[in-house]
Amino acid sequence: MKYKYLLTYFFLILINSNNFFAQKPNVILINMDDMGYGDTEPYGATGYSTPNFNQLATEAMRFTHFYVPQAVCSPSRAALLTGCYPNRIGMSGGALAPWSNKAFNPTETTIASMLKNNGYNTAMLGKWHLGGIAPYLPTSYGFDYYYGVPYSHDMWPVHYDGVPYKGTNNWRSKYPTLPIIENSTQVDSVLSLADQDQWTTNLTNKAVQFINDNKKHPFFLNLLIQCHTYL
Repeated sequence: MKYKYLLTYFFLILINSNNFFAQKPNVILINMDDMGYGDTEPYGATGYSTPNFNQLATEAMRFTHFYVPQAVCSPSRAALLTGCYPNRIGMSGGALAPWSNKAFNPTETTIASMLKNNGYNTAMLGKWHLGGIAPYLPTSYGFDYYYGVPYSHDMWPVHYDGVPYKGTNNWRSKYPTLPIIENSTQVDSVLSLADQDQWTTNLTNKAVQFINDNKKHPFFLNLLIQCHTYL
């Protein structure tokens, strides 16, 4: 218990309180996947400006010493959504591959399912990485709407220079085309570096649209943007 994912644990306690649901504040959770601790000015970045992060750090609360249950995508994401050790809910080990036969158990209670059951509209945007096919996509875990990729956007059969692999010598050539999923249906694919270049913009636009569409109704938005890139 001592090293549980403390921020999520605190949040789950908070949303269980009667006062939280009486007020029904909107909740936006932004997860910057693979962003370094010192990549923003409040935590030591130099040479560029991060004014929005600076404002958050000034007006809100900063955490400078905390623990996470595991340091890779799938297990840490399961902990963030549930407040549980990944090992306790069957999500220990490394990041799930596109062909993995393992997925996050839909019967687990998540932040999204708790808020949805208390009248919130919920959305997940970006990388999921807890199951690649239905019914193991976000809409089975308390999210009303999902738009994103089912696993990491670097899990695709394209070289760092943007040229697709033609042979089978490199292990990345085994990856399938990277799908874009809306709810439980593939609506597009990420095929090129130009597609990758637009991905953060697309997610930002989707997030702004969801906020505008739900500004008169309590909502929970979970936005996950990956910071590692080929560019």
